[in-house]
Amino acid sequence: MVNIGHSTAFYDALGKLTPAEVMKVLDAMQKFQRNPQQAGLNFETLNACKDDKLRSIRVNQDVRIILTKTDEDDLYLFLYVDHHEKAYRWAENRKVQVNKATGNIQVFNVIDEQELRLNDPSAPKVEAGLFDAIKDKHLLQMSIPDESIALVRRMTIEADLDNAKDNDQLPEEAYEALFMIMSGSTVDDVLDDLFDSAEVAVPAAEVDLSFRTALKHPASLSKFVVSENETELAELLSDNLEKWRIFLHSTQRKLVEKPKNGPVRVLGGAGTGKTVVAMHRAKWLVEHVATGQQKILFTTFTKNLAKDIQMNLSKLCSKEILAKIEVVNFDSWVMGFLKSTGYDYKLLFDGPEKDRLWQTAYSEKPADIDFNPEFFKEEWDLVIQPQSVMTADDYKAATRIGRGTRLNRPQRMAIWPVFDEYRRQLQFAQMKEVDDIYRDARTILASKGALIDRYCSVIVDEAQDMGSQAFILLRAIVPETTNDMFIVGDGHQRIYGKNKVILSQCGINIKGRSARLRINYRTTEETRRVAVAILEGVSVDDLDGGEDTQQAYHSLVHGPQPEQQCFQDEKQQALAIQQLLARPDVVPGECCVVARTNRELAKIHTQLQILGVEAQILDKNFQKSTSDVLNLASMHRVKGLEFDIVFLASANRGVIPLDIAVNSGNDAVSRRQRENEERALVYVSLTRARKQAYVLGYGDMSTWFGGQ
Repeated sequence: MVNIGHSTAFYDALGKLTPAEVMKVLDAMQKFQRNPQQAGLNFETLNACKDDKLRSIRVNQDVRIILTKTDEDDLYLFLYVDHHEKAYRWAENRKVQVNKATGNIQVFNVIDEQELRLNDPSAPKVEAGLFDAIKDKHLLQMSIPDESIALVRRMTIEADLDNAKDNDQLPEEAYEALFMIMSGSTVDDVLDDLFDSAEVAVPAAEVDLSFRTALKHPASLSKFVVSENETELAELLSDNLEKWRIFLHSTQRKLVEKPKNGPVRVLGGAGTGKTVVAMHRAKWLVEHVATGQQKILFTTFTKNLAKDIQMNLSKLCSKEILAKIEVVNFDSWVMGFLKSTGYDYKLLFDGPEKDRLWQTAYSEKPADIDFNPEFFKEEWDLVIQPQSVMTADDYKAATRIGRGTRLNRPQRMAIWPVFDEYRRQLQFAQMKEVDDIYRDARTILASKGALIDRYCSVIVDEAQDMGSQAFILLRAIVPETTNDMFIVGDGHQRIYGKNKVILSQCGINIKGRSARLRINYRTTEETRRVAVAILEGVSVDDLDGGEDTQQAYHSLVHGPQPEQQCFQDEKQQALAIQQLLARPDVVPGECCVVARTNRELAKIHTQLQILGVEAQILDKNFQKSTSDVLNLASMHRVKGLEFDIVFLASANRGVIPLDIAVNSGNDAVSRRQRENEERALVYVSLTRARKQAYVLGYGDMSTWFGGQ
């Protein structure tokens, strides 16, 4: 019995075969695992290849597996599988090696020596090289193979780097390192971000070059997984096993598997795998930190996202582990906790009842103060509630940074009765707003002590959607200790109008325990760039008083440029969607039509029904379709989901951005903030697409997409 490792490339290639061929491949692999010399496998050396370690296995008359023989007789790495000619062509220039500087396994295309001579890096250059300032020794430390140094030296434009990656002339981690350098990162930044210092500090002569040792390297684990028996092999190659369950990038694995001395903050653009990291972290915490009956509290802002996380955790974890991870949106957790203590206030949501209470409170406004009702609501949401302002003296001392309307102290005192009356109205109605609920829960919790016996750790997903009072309460749930909090978020996706949070002011010290994920695994680079362009000029915070940027944020996959089309009316828009869905390579259940408002969504749904297109609107009661039923969702609902194709529909003037949302801001600062939230919604929507994005509109197109 031998051990079999297979790569992400093998996994991807297997998915392109027919189901019958996949079964044959699995059968051949199991036979090989029992006995590599078994008759019929035709296990043989590939003499025409540049790497003398490469071998092939015959699956049937046409399909071949490409693998490598390692330095140990009981370990083989399966690299690729395809039809005869394609498989051998893939192997022809491939090299498999353990990088002698970093100790990880690399698979890449070796450049033809004649081609390198024609592009002699020592010859005079017409243009400056992208990486002229980087010494060879640093390129080697960044996992650039010896054989690729000359290739790197002749790169003068970004397309050269992309071409090398697309043609597999650079290992993935080498490409990422060079991309970061090109984006402005220093060598030290790259080594800290992509590699442990210990991995690059060891002299080359001391690196263990055995494949078995190299398979334990984080960069190798991001591309290879090993099965030790037939049962493991069958499970790893089952047709319902998503890659995210077994392959983690080295930067992700470091976050998942290393003990932390306190709270951790992880930032990352859309598609960088923040939620995947959080789920793997929850599993690791159960296995290594939780004791006795302790659980992991995994919480997020929306109920829909909590449901999606629960469903995906059920794929990742055994029933025993899953039972120790409590997944719940935070408001539901808080209300459940309070009800268990006999708390009898109701939670007040936006709607007619809230409007009535504010109308009564607004009657207390002094006649000589010319502020509209919207000003008071914004002041309440952005100043009074986040800072726990309870008295007039509290209000005099409160900071109003970021508010567009200036107020001196006498003005604050003059308008305070409006807020005081609103709080009295809440009390009379036996209702509380969510920030009040958080404060009450914290008060009750303080009398009971932290829930350390119940939870050993808290994981927060989509942290940018939570406010200050939520984080102050989260800090109170578990005391500050090792592995206590794991917070992931992205300010670029803040779509719920929350104030910017400074974690340190909420009692959460993340100093020295912060990380950024920069690689988008979901969206093509072409779609990502269009989405990021929507955010141009928008200042985004890092959840702790600093600024977050999209520097070195990129996608590893390429695809078609997002298409933009404007039609005469909504009927033609629906017809275009129907025609695109009719393409033979499109599965409607893997597509989603996204619109800004429920009104537009209903119009689209009606038009599609008239055309005979079966579709469902995703709301709190519907999960993503797994059939030929087309998905429809609002921009808020689509968050946390992903699809092969996204149709951003009704991108009309007045709808994107939504006029009523932007213009309801009380002043220029508030209107700009609301426009930024509209931009974030578009960014979120476009980055749900895995393969292709379309931007469709009718009438007058949004100015964000070329309209006049």
